[in-house]
Amino acid sequence: MPSGHVRLLGLAAALVLLGVCPPAVTAAPTAVPSPAAIPGTRQLTLTGAVDLGPVAPGTLDVTIVLPLRDRGGAEALAVAVHRPGDPAYLRFLAAGEFASRFGADPGVVAAVSTWARRSGLQVVSVSQSRTLVRLRGPSPSVESAFGVRLHRFRGPAFDYTATLGDARLPAALAGRVAAVLGLGDLGRLEPSVRLPADPPLPPGDPPPLPRPSVHLSHYGPADLWRFYDAPPAFRGTGQAIAVMAAGDVSHARRDLALFESRQGLPPVRWTTIQVGAPSTDLAGSPEWDLDTQVSTGLAPDAADLLVYDTTSLSGGDIAAEFARWVADDRAREASASFGACESLAYLTGIIEALDPVLLQAVAQGQSLFAASGDSGSFCPAVIGVNGIPLGLPGPLYPASSPSAIGVGGTTITGQQGPLSELAWKAGGGGISHLELPPGYQSGAGGSYVGVGRGVPDVSLDADPLTGYSVVMDGKDLIVGGTSASAPAWLGIWARAQQARGGRLGFANVALYRAPARAFHDVVAGSQVLHAATPGWDYCTGRGTPDIAVLLQVL
Repeated sequence: MPSGHVRLLGLAAALVLLGVCPPAVTAAPTAVPSPAAIPGTRQLTLTGAVDLGPVAPGTLDVTIVLPLRDRGGAEALAVAVHRPGDPAYLRFLAAGEFASRFGADPGVVAAVSTWARRSGLQVVSVSQSRTLVRLRGPSPSVESAFGVRLHRFRGPAFDYTATLGDARLPAALAGRVAAVLGLGDLGRLEPSVRLPADPPLPPGDPPPLPRPSVHLSHYGPADLWRFYDAPPAFRGTGQAIAVMAAGDVSHARRDLALFESRQGLPPVRWTTIQVGAPSTDLAGSPEWDLDTQVSTGLAPDAADLLVYDTTSLSGGDIAAEFARWVADDRAREASASFGACESLAYLTGIIEALDPVLLQAVAQGQSLFAASGDSGSFCPAVIGVNGIPLGLPGPLYPASSPSAIGVGGTTITGQQGPLSELAWKAGGGGISHLELPPGYQSGAGGSYVGVGRGVPDVSLDADPLTGYSVVMDGKDLIVGGTSASAPAWLGIWARAQQARGGRLGFANVALYRAPARAFHDVVAGSQVLHAATPGWDYCTGRGTPDIAVLLQVL
């Protein structure tokens, strides 16, 4: 929430650790920011990468990110609507109202559109708040418009597309653009359930199922209701919940129907909301299985499941998807079980694109529950899912956004009392290098140091050894990860919204105000850099909920 301004302290060190090497830039004494300083326009090269040559000609989508007219005013309003006693308290903005008060300058949108058409590019869409202007055109026209050449590179772990040289913007747009998305594909978000070691899938082939593993125990919806003390009177009745997805979601829809039948759950009304061109990519199917089954399993009487389905997990596609959820304002809560290394998300423009969108969600009383990742204290750009942490310290984005709820993970021990759960060793968490501490965390206590945004905010079972019973490709499996705990919290929050008439607003404000007795304080376990401690910590945040108590005290 406030403040969403990007924090540059520590970025240089993060780049060195990540192995991203931007060319040296000489600072010029000017009042107008250099185009090279705009996220998404700098040449990025992974250490050890080999240039494979120019990209094959094709059609490219590029998103121009524009700043809000009054970012400070928007942040102040987001605080005011959640502050008891304020005249604006609980007077959440209606859809479209945010754009009229704070949206990007229409004159800048017009200038971008004029330049794009003169450059041979088509204006595909403009988001409701006017901060996202989507352009499309042949790759040679895109290269000419931005003054770059796009090449393929072979990095130490994967191939990618990036520019040769820094992109340029016309003088008419100097100082008026916040970021550019799409000049390369390093700016992608990844679902935690996907295993990078798996070979690429042929187009149209279903993804391989997660590798089998030994399980200490597993939990279906009814088991989770009992373990986390979910009251039967509040099961999410009347609530709409949203899941952010990409690619072909048809398998997930079929699997949800099987899951409901096998678990004895009522069928939820599924609505797919297509954002951008449909895709036949099935690689994310296991993730969308988890998201849809776990969220509705924790809120079995939810009225609607809105599955926002975009083309891919590129920064531009995800920005458009989030903006559509916020503009629709049909679901007060949503989950996203994917993320990007925070430093890379900044360099490629994702943070500048999504932070204003999520700030609008907060002003409208909406909540996004985001997975904190399955790489412990480290960045998954360097290591694999559930692997040994050897990479860059830092949290995932959007879990680290002040306008999102970062959800971590625990291991259920089967014991009674304070050691019934431990911090899961692979659960994501840490101190943001780029986002300032939000006001709602000021009294977090525990081991919170207040230097930057702390992640996660809350947690739930995530260890695959004590995982979730789900259906994938028609088969019963046990799966874990914060890809499960995030949508589980989505379902829990739907119960809370039912209990409080759907007027709770942004969840983090209420969660940090709630008394300690509403949470199980996780006091043991670690994820290398951080250890669970009494009170708030960088492994599990405030802990896991006693749902019955939480619903009473909100």
